[in-house]
Amino acid sequence: MRKILLFITIAVFLGLLIIINLEHPEQTVPGKPEDTTTREKYVSNFTVLVSKDVCEGCHMSGKSYVPQALSVIPHINGGAYCLSCHKISHETHPINKNVTCEKCHGTTPTVPAYVNGSIPCNNCHAYPDPLLPSKGNLIAIHLPRGITCNTCHTNECTTCHSEMGKSERWDKRLTHFRAILNKPVS
Repeated sequence: MRKILLFITIAVFLGLLIIINLEHPEQTVPGKPEDTTTREKYVSNFTVLVSKDVCEGCHMSGKSYVPQALSVIPHINGGAYCLSCHKISHETHPINKNVTCEKCHGTTPTVPAYVNGSIPCNNCHAYPDPLLPSKGNLIAIHLPRGITCNTCHTNECTTCHSEMGKSERWDKRLTHFRAILNKPVS
């Protein structure tokens, strides 16, 4: 009977340790991690403004509802740059949680318009290589997936594309795109 009681006590103790470790994993700061941000892929004309300051703006606020708000200081004291270890997940920072694209990426107009308050960036930029430039193949990429310009852009194209009417090349492309959009997808 004593052996069974001892076994149950040890099992409960180990179970509690596992649960505590899952909720609060040990965080160590081994010094300054290697900065891997230079190896990231970026869209050719996309302004990336994500820096340590952007992360600290929320995660060092001290507010209890901000994840890891209190555990950031050991990282900073260790010289760690947030993006050295952590990658930004658009699922973790969705637009509908008071974090807009502009919060991290700034308001530079190289980012397409955020329309109607309902389209997170990753609805379009998640498959298969969201960071590779389209090389002008926007129709070939989107139309086979059933995505037309109006799927994301409900305003006139000129809201974002101010080149219209300024060059013959743009006018030809726009006429071509409109013709393709009016054809059924095979």
